[in-house]
Amino acid sequence: MSGTYMKQSLAMFIFVMVATLAASPGSRAADAPASSEAACESRQYSILVHVKNIKDARGTITVDLHGDDPDKFLKSGAKLDRLRVPAVAGEMQICVPVERPGVYAVALYQDRDSNMKLDKTWIGMPSEPFGVSRDAPIRMGPPKHKDAAFEVTGPLTPVTVTLHR
Repeated sequence: MSGTYMKQSLAMFIFVMVATLAASPGSRAADAPASSEAACESRQYSILVHVKNIKDARGTITVDLHGDDPDKFLKSGAKLDRLRVPAVAGEMQICVPVERPGVYAVALYQDRDSNMKLDKTWIGMPSEPFGVSRDAPIRMGPPKHKDAAFEVTGPLTPVTVTLHR
């Protein structure tokens, strides 16, 4: 990953974080996403992740960007990028800039205790809210890459993720 791309990702993270924090508690949930959408639209390639079913504003939403390799999907250390933004109850939109067009997948979770990891139960199931792009089905194991994958061809590629738990 190039240094320029990492700087751009960090700048986007800071922008989204500030836009989210700037939304007052009494404001509509759509106030922060509009800012995120405008920033996302200015990128040559970007993903606009619509996160649904956020039960409360505790902790952060952690977004992991995965590439087109099904063997690396959801594997430790195999993500292309990671963004963390403060959680907002209800729904929110998060801009994920990408360097080039291609096939991607997104996995995210709400780190409610802000310990920088996805907590799990004793049997290995997530104990914090989680979801994947295209709301890929989660059955008796992790979702499949083919169900979560989508193609980015320009700015504002829309993707929906519903948190479960």
